[in-house]
Amino acid sequence: MATALLGLLPLAGRAASNGPDPALTQSFDAGLAELVGAIPLAPANPQARLRYGLSMLREASKSRSADKQAAGHRLVGSAHHELGSFAKAAYHFRKALQLDQQQQNQPNVAVDGLGLGNALLSQGDTGQARQVYHLALQSFAQQNSRRGRAQVENRLGSLYAQQRKWGQALASHSRALQGWLQHQDSARAAATLNAIGNVYCQQGAYSRALYYLRKAMRTAAPTDSLRQSESLTSIGRVYRAVGNYDAALTSFKQATRLVPTTAPTVPHAQLYQALAATYDSLGQVSAAERALHQGLVLARRSGSALLLSQHYRALAEVYRQRGQFQKSLVMLTRFTSLQDSVFAQERAAQVAELRTRYESEKKEREIQLLIKDRQIQDATLRRQKLLRNTLAVGALLLLIIVGGLYRGRQQQARVNRLLERKNAAINRQKEELTRLNQTKDTLFSVISHDLRSPLSSLYSLLTLLNIGSLPPERLALHSARLTRGLNSTLQLLDNLLNWSAAQMKGDKIRPERLRLDVLAEEALALLLGDAERKNILLQNQLVVPTLVRADMNMVRLVLRNLLGNAIKFTPEGGSVILTGAQQGTVWSITVQDTGIGIQQADHERVFGKNGPFTTPGTAREKGTGLGLQLCKDFVERNGGQLTFTTQPGQGTAFTFTLPVALAAPDAQPAPATVAAAAG
Repeated sequence: MATALLGLLPLAGRAASNGPDPALTQSFDAGLAELVGAIPLAPANPQARLRYGLSMLREASKSRSADKQAAGHRLVGSAHHELGSFAKAAYHFRKALQLDQQQQNQPNVAVDGLGLGNALLSQGDTGQARQVYHLALQSFAQQNSRRGRAQVENRLGSLYAQQRKWGQALASHSRALQGWLQHQDSARAAATLNAIGNVYCQQGAYSRALYYLRKAMRTAAPTDSLRQSESLTSIGRVYRAVGNYDAALTSFKQATRLVPTTAPTVPHAQLYQALAATYDSLGQVSAAERALHQGLVLARRSGSALLLSQHYRALAEVYRQRGQFQKSLVMLTRFTSLQDSVFAQERAAQVAELRTRYESEKKEREIQLLIKDRQIQDATLRRQKLLRNTLAVGALLLLIIVGGLYRGRQQQARVNRLLERKNAAINRQKEELTRLNQTKDTLFSVISHDLRSPLSSLYSLLTLLNIGSLPPERLALHSARLTRGLNSTLQLLDNLLNWSAAQMKGDKIRPERLRLDVLAEEALALLLGDAERKNILLQNQLVVPTLVRADMNMVRLVLRNLLGNAIKFTPEGGSVILTGAQQGTVWSITVQDTGIGIQQADHERVFGKNGPFTTPGTAREKGTGLGLQLCKDFVERNGGQLTFTTQPGQGTAFTFTLPVALAAPDAQPAPATVAAAAG
């Protein structure tokens, strides 16, 4: 019986194949109350409001007041929507919209559009509903009404979720959430977070769904039992989806205790239906029967034939399992008698879908007719151009003679310009040769100065080994010292090769879309051993994902050099932190250390303005003087800038910028994470 009850259970955000989700329809009722809130004496009860609105329409027709007629249609439309007469609701909202557009009453146009979109979506006409919602969105934007825009974005998010367009649904709900948070509307913010969690649940992203649903519970006020119960219900459905029935049962029970008596009847009844299915999955058939009877009372009150038939079918399965076949037969008979009503609802949704298709095809035919008219106009224009071109040929023949004379003079001018370009090219080649010679001189200077010392040390050690006069303790000391020297020499060679290649290749780079946070983790892993030797804490606080557009190898070298320098000039027990922030169209990345800082006199020499510049590290590490010069060159070639701030004795922060890379389509937002490596 568990399978039978599960088939009848409306999961979070589950859209019916032939019509709107009853829970979605019921969720609009709270929003409809705002549509009539500005009308004096408008009753809250839908039946009383319907009578009041019809009376207002009769009086408005006598006085021929367009404003009162629009208000009357708006009242009648909202009442019909709450009573489930969606076609009548759409008719009256459309009338109100036409009258307010004629009067150029933009605030009411936005409200009418919102109400009409709700009615159309409740009918299953998602195509027209989306168009009307966008009209309401534009009207609210013209009034600079963020609250109104947030309402429409919520509706659009529900519409896209019903169409299984997850990326657009999440984007709309996220914009709505931002609006509610700006207005400090915790109830609506919690409802929107609940909707986002349901969208993730539909996609199978259950951990992310639970994250947003729990956030919805924290956002809702402790006294807001309705929002708390909605979030608990959605959490229970997520646990059911992953097969954790005990956790699901706990959530559903808490939801039934919190749900207020004034809550919408459809989701309230569906809560008991979900609770019954969970009891059944755990083998507690009696508890499932009690839950279904509680939901049956609410299903009858809701007036939804589909929901009521689902409860009858589930009770029939419960009675059949318990051997109470007479009661099971009664429930099945009631279920069968309601199938005609359910079929009628589904047929109405199909008719609305067919109407949408017909209107789309009609628009397509109109577009084809316009294309044919355009083709006829183009043919006429071509004939006119042919005649004009024939007349122009005669004039062109006359111009050729004049052009021949003019060409002789231009030939001489071209020769002169060619000579000027050749001279300019020769000058550029001369400048390039001068630059390459300077590169060669610098390369030889560094090699002769910095490579001689470690090689001499290696030669001396090997000589002592050959003689055999070196004690073991001195051999270990010299070996450790020589190892550090060779590590420094390898780093020097690496920087020399990269620097010389960059100088010789000019501005040739290969930019691509990169995950800077991943490259940072790679660089930190390479340098973790150096940090551990000095007991330095490494932290990567980049946002995940940090998308930039740059050359991968160049960015790797920049990160490696900046992090290596930070470790080099930071004493034992210090820390190095990598952070980033998006500033418009660029990412600003900062490497902050707690090292010895840079003296004021050395600021202009850091980037090699007057040649390679280096100082020993806190553990007497040697440098090459080319690392920062190479970093600055590579960052600028990728469209960024490299700067630094420092306080002697307190630390240094090197900051570089890189262009932001556009995210992939339908990319989904993720919470920021921090990856840390400790030395």
